[in-house]
Amino acid sequence: MTMPSLEVDFSARVCASLDGMAAALDRESAWRRKVAGALSQVPFAGSITLSAGAGTYDSPGTLKAATGFIWSIRRLSVIGFSAGQVTAFRNSTSGEPVATFAAPAATTTPVIDDFGRGELMLMPDDRTVWSATGITGTVSFWGVADCFESWYLPFYIG
Repeated sequence: MTMPSLEVDFSARVCASLDGMAAALDRESAWRRKVAGALSQVPFAGSITLSAGAGTYDSPGTLKAATGFIWSIRRLSVIGFSAGQVTAFRNSTSGEPVATFAAPAATTTPVIDDFGRGELMLMPDDRTVWSATGITGTVSFWGVADCFESWYLPFYIG
């Protein structure tokens, strides 16, 4: 024979425990959805307008990690010149040079620089500015960056 109060108490504890587990699973599911949507890839490209073999390309609207976001640049490529040098800088041409393409690029074969995860990062509101000097030909560039919200940085770096 069982006591009714003991059965009610046990049932209440099991229900409370199951409710707690369901809430924890809901929180975990919401976290996984948030993390899954935190990262995307952003392609970018441009051409440097040249005057006497030199020029600068600065387009903060397209080559910028927006406020609250970070870019981890994964690949930069240039094409179109047979002499001279192309340099990508952080924020301005007097800023930090982040990639230099000194080897001449054939007009049909791009010169590519690949970067590992977290190796070349643009923090919120940082941008790339491109400069070309001593160019024979034209300069086109493109790249791709992992883009994510700032809060995701510790998870991205791992």
